[in-house]
Amino acid sequence: MKLEEVINAALVYLNETDRRAGADATGDEKIKLLSRCVNIMLTEIAQEYLPLADECEVTAENGAFGYEKLPRKVCRIMSVKDERGDKVDFRQRPFSCKVAKNGRLKVEYRYLPAEAENGEDCDVDPAVSEKTLALGVCAEYCMINGMYEQSEGFAERFREDMRAAVRPVKSVILKERRWY
Repeated sequence: MKLEEVINAALVYLNETDRRAGADATGDEKIKLLSRCVNIMLTEIAQEYLPLADECEVTAENGAFGYEKLPRKVCRIMSVKDERGDKVDFRQRPFSCKVAKNGRLKVEYRYLPAEAENGEDCDVDPAVSEKTLALGVCAEYCMINGMYEQSEGFAERFREDMRAAVRPVKSVILKERRWY
């Protein structure tokens, strides 16, 4: 989903249908604030509800590799493996990761989403709908502007939608039937 779509959905929830996000609304302060709220909610969703994961290969030198070698902003390293697929002991540091082996390593990690700007897609798990993200944006926007009762209403609806998105889907298994 695009940043403008989320902002426009949030504007509908806030009863601001006279405004629209897009290329012509770049100077509008309310649109800028809503854009910041979208980025805040994307980070909150990735940290609290549905983490974003990626994996890539890096080269470790002197028993460590820096996070700048990874393509995305690291939140947590999940596993490190060598070229053969064997696990490598590691210790996460603030700006680098110490590893027990040098050379090419495969790193699996959780990351924080990049800040979305006009015309860009929001980096969020597919289980999160545009409506859910817009409700969270409205809750954050109302909190910033001191509308605490409205903020709590939007926040409760957001949390309810997130519980539904996080809930595991069970598969239904029917017993085998026999015909006599």
